[in-house]
Amino acid sequence: MISVVLIASEDLPGLAAQMAMLVPAAVDGLVKEVVLVAGDEVGVDALAEDSGARLLREPGNVQDRLAAGVAVARGDWILTLRSDTVLREGWREPVERHLAGGAGAPAALIAPGGLWGRLKPRAHGVLLRRLDWPKGAALDEKGLSKTLKAKPLTY
Repeated sequence: MISVVLIASEDLPGLAAQMAMLVPAAVDGLVKEVVLVAGDEVGVDALAEDSGARLLREPGNVQDRLAAGVAVARGDWILTLRSDTVLREGWREPVERHLAGGAGAPAALIAPGGLWGRLKPRAHGVLLRRLDWPKGAALDEKGLSKTLKAKPLTY
């Protein structure tokens, strides 16, 4: 159902942790595929092979990498993620509710702040229908969320 477009970074432990958070959703069928988009980061090949993710090599900035990942994604829905902001437990429930009743609207997945809520909430990614990806636009998650007027999904 969902194709996750995951942008790799030099932080391999963070990338591995992000992918580990996706495993239960993949087993249950919520996540159809993970497209791991990397530039020249070392060690990403082995991680992609071990996890079953599809590796796409795309040099350039985050906007270029996101667009390349979305172009090869096969799911009806896309969830953009980066490896530097690891998902937390409980991320699936608001996503599943949104898919069931969100009428196809884009959404921004946001984790609450830490330290009893005193820290700023952290954006994890954007959830949108693949067909709603703005063609020809070079956007990161913040620009995408703003352009599409994404509904916040806090968990």
